[in-house]
Amino acid sequence: MTEISKVYKGVPITDSLENYIDKEHVSLCQFLLFLNIADIAQYVKNNFYTDKTWHFKYDVEAMIKLVVVKFFRQKSFKKTISTLTEEEAWLLGFQEKDNEIPIPTGSALHHFVKYRLGVEGIDEIMLMLGEKIAKLSNSNEAKLDSTPLEASRYSINSKFNPHYNCKMDKAHITMIGTYPVFMTYTDGVAGDSPELLSHIAALLRMNAEIDEYRLDGAYDSFQNHADIWYKLNANPLISLGVDAVINEEGKLERIDHWVNKMWKLGGSKYMNIVEKLKLLYENDRQEQVGMYIRNKNLEDKSFPESKKLRQECERIHGHIKKTLKFDVRYIVNESRELYAKLNFVTYQLLLLINLANGIEPANAFENFI
Repeated sequence: MTEISKVYKGVPITDSLENYIDKEHVSLCQFLLFLNIADIAQYVKNNFYTDKTWHFKYDVEAMIKLVVVKFFRQKSFKKTISTLTEEEAWLLGFQEKDNEIPIPTGSALHHFVKYRLGVEGIDEIMLMLGEKIAKLSNSNEAKLDSTPLEASRYSINSKFNPHYNCKMDKAHITMIGTYPVFMTYTDGVAGDSPELLSHIAALLRMNAEIDEYRLDGAYDSFQNHADIWYKLNANPLISLGVDAVINEEGKLERIDHWVNKMWKLGGSKYMNIVEKLKLLYENDRQEQVGMYIRNKNLEDKSFPESKKLRQECERIHGHIKKTLKFDVRYIVNESRELYAKLNFVTYQLLLLINLANGIEPANAFENFI
């Protein structure tokens, strides 16, 4: 496990995460000491700060970790700072000066979150964390499902969703195994399917190596089947309705027919099936590719049930909501997406502490305070 050597008020200290994993009620700041996100901090410096030196009053890595503390402890910006001890600030990485450790004010932390980072910065951090999590995950199976971000019943900015019987916004979350790696935010009655392309693009940026992408019936379309197969080189396991039927245009005879019609582009019925499908996809026959893949899934008697997928997704979504304030109650409309994504990124960073140090189960944060 990670071992750290640092100096605290002139005293050299060597510490190991192994000293804390079996203890109860350990400060989250103690665990964050063993999390190295210097590359993310450097990216933030390079892209969200000017080159003027006076902007770097506080260490950026320490500020990101302080954001995690704020959202995990579910306190206001002001209360987060007033309850933070000097030792905790040192553990987060704030630099000692004149035998004291300067701590940012609540307004400085708020400015860092809302104006320095904003939604764009949080999206970039989310992708970088997702890539780290994907590399540390031992799973090649991805899942995508949405979950409600509940709003107050009196909210004028959230729409009523009759399925969930509440006013809400939505978070669309991709997981690799049981580890959340990417999230998009929409209003409460937005369709799930249009979000898929954003999640495919995110997985490609993360260089995630997945064999299967599991989705529920809300994503069932020929185009989605084709996009997952072609862009991710993964098997799209999209839940099918009980009334789903074999589509004639997706049969091998029709595939061969259209491939032969593309003989000027090198098409031939003697090509292997992967070559045929790629040729069709790249020449405006994407839905037919989706039909073929969907037909194959429909014929597969071992095709996974939708209920199992939803149960696993809902278990992790429930854990996020139990750990953090993953809703939009009493949050002003213009900050909802930012705060939802900040809570999601906080969960990713908590997860990364355990994954990077080989602590299992990685989703367990019960001893963090």
